[in-house]
Amino acid sequence: MEKQTMFKLPPIISDGMVIQQNKPICFWGFDVPNQHMYISLENETVETMAGEDGSWKVYFSERTAGGPYTANIRGSEERSLSDIYIGEVWLAGGQSNMEMLLDRAHDLYETEIETMQLPLVREFRVPIEFDFSGPQELSKLSGKWRTATPDNTLEMSALGTFFAENLHRKLNVPVGILMTAVGGTPIEAWMTADDLTDYPEATDKLEKLQTAGWIEDVTKRDEKRVQKWYEKVEKLEKTQDPYDHWTEPAFDDSGWEKITVPGMLKGTSVGSEAGAIWFRQNFQVEDLNLFEQKARLNLGALIDYDEVWLNGVPIGKTEYRYPPRKYPVPKGVIQLGENVLAVRLLINGDNGGFVGGPGKEYLLEGDGEPINLAGVWKAKRVAKVDALAQITFIQYGPTGVHNSMLYPLKDYPIAGFLFYQGESNTGAPEVYADLMKRMVGRWRLHWNDHTLPFLYVQLTNYSDPLAQEDDRMWGALRLQQAEVERTVPRTNMTVSIDIGEANDLHPHNKKTLANRMAADALHETYRQEEKITKPHLQDVVQKHDNVVLTFDTEIQQMNANTYMEVLTADGDWQEVSVKTDKTTVLLSLPNTTSIRGVRYAYLNNPENPALFSKDGYPVGPFLWEK
Repeated sequence: MEKQTMFKLPPIISDGMVIQQNKPICFWGFDVPNQHMYISLENETVETMAGEDGSWKVYFSERTAGGPYTANIRGSEERSLSDIYIGEVWLAGGQSNMEMLLDRAHDLYETEIETMQLPLVREFRVPIEFDFSGPQELSKLSGKWRTATPDNTLEMSALGTFFAENLHRKLNVPVGILMTAVGGTPIEAWMTADDLTDYPEATDKLEKLQTAGWIEDVTKRDEKRVQKWYEKVEKLEKTQDPYDHWTEPAFDDSGWEKITVPGMLKGTSVGSEAGAIWFRQNFQVEDLNLFEQKARLNLGALIDYDEVWLNGVPIGKTEYRYPPRKYPVPKGVIQLGENVLAVRLLINGDNGGFVGGPGKEYLLEGDGEPINLAGVWKAKRVAKVDALAQITFIQYGPTGVHNSMLYPLKDYPIAGFLFYQGESNTGAPEVYADLMKRMVGRWRLHWNDHTLPFLYVQLTNYSDPLAQEDDRMWGALRLQQAEVERTVPRTNMTVSIDIGEANDLHPHNKKTLANRMAADALHETYRQEEKITKPHLQDVVQKHDNVVLTFDTEIQQMNANTYMEVLTADGDWQEVSVKTDKTTVLLSLPNTTSIRGVRYAYLNNPENPALFSKDGYPVGPFLWEK
């Protein structure tokens, strides 16, 4: 029987840790109540006694960057820690675009990922957990520090790693990233109950989450409902004859419908309703040698759930809509001559299909020219059911991840915060600035430092493939994000409107984003001379049939898509042409009517925006009103 122990350290205080330089160093943990504790870091030893609840905390004097060091903690047990470095530590929070792994961007950064040798760039990824009862002092789950070396990089944050690499190379010190992000979380999940008291919807949700047994009951009901939905679909499929043979190359699909791939299914002959649809596509391979060493199926992104077979052999499956489908093909599966691809697609909502566009190609890749799989496919609707109602993502609830994934880190000194979040708040953008201001203030209060820099990303361009029109909700939230930078000291917003992928909620170009965030950190926090010039609107003046916008830096027009609109006296927004002249942008009005406002890039997906600084930094979306 395993011996029970009272001795506990938070997982972040472990081998390989990076400690913030030039700030008092804090170690803490739990042991037997009233236990004498002896904690040493290199040549400094501190003594204390665990409290009645077993908690203890000590501080060491601040130090400059260096290492490796060792530490020893002795109480009812003894623990030795090694490979400790002192340098710069940043906490990175938010949702899926912050936590997105380098593995997801492997195609874009293949060489860099496979050759990355940065042992002094490290990441501690906080495991996903939540608690709605209140802030937790000690994280319940384990975690470990990883180094940015080839055996780890695929499991590290793309944005966090590239940001840390920037700082490491410029400052020549170790850099640690505390990665505490959860895909899909709204900002309320990262806030305290006290900061949400005047938001009734959030407090009502929190009250339910705190009710004894509610989470368990909802989870069980969701699991049962989802299981029944999939069972119903499968049962309907099995009434089809000869269902079991649809993956086989010899199956005769001549009676099936014809569908163009890629594309959404709404309005097609098979319909877009929830349920199951099967697809088949034939293609020719003329040189088998091209696929002997490596072969991969690229199938864009499918909505919602897919299973894929090639020549009757299972190739892969993905159970939700967002990841690009990139399935390795085992050796020997591809045949000389005709090959047959079969796809089983399950639609959960009222529309689904095949997402296409840049980065979402439909190809068979090998060592030579890829084979194009887009075009006319065969399709057969086999099950039509009611849409699957959204499950309750408990981790999205107000305060939950704040209590378990942020608050327990508060005693770990940091240089500042990185934040990439907002996609999950676009349904109600009008309150986002207020929520974010409260959150920034609270996070700084947790670390007892109201000057901690807060660097964050403004949402990039995106077009939901299921949306019927651009509702501008993302545009509205970007303006709310910009309001925070204007009104909260020591916040810096990174504009990303030019580097998104309209067909992907998770754009892969995280390196450009990291470079921009690092430039802010290096200039604002570390007082480095190098700085990318970020354009900011300074003044708007109407002169007869022109409006002159003045910026704080020289502006250039790089694309034809101006996305510039003026609000006329009668309340209509009209698009206008632009002309740049050093630090001014001239808008030509359709008539001499006095305008009431100007807005730029106020869309969900303003692809290829026009205006940039001379350094190539995009003008961020803005709204000016009289």
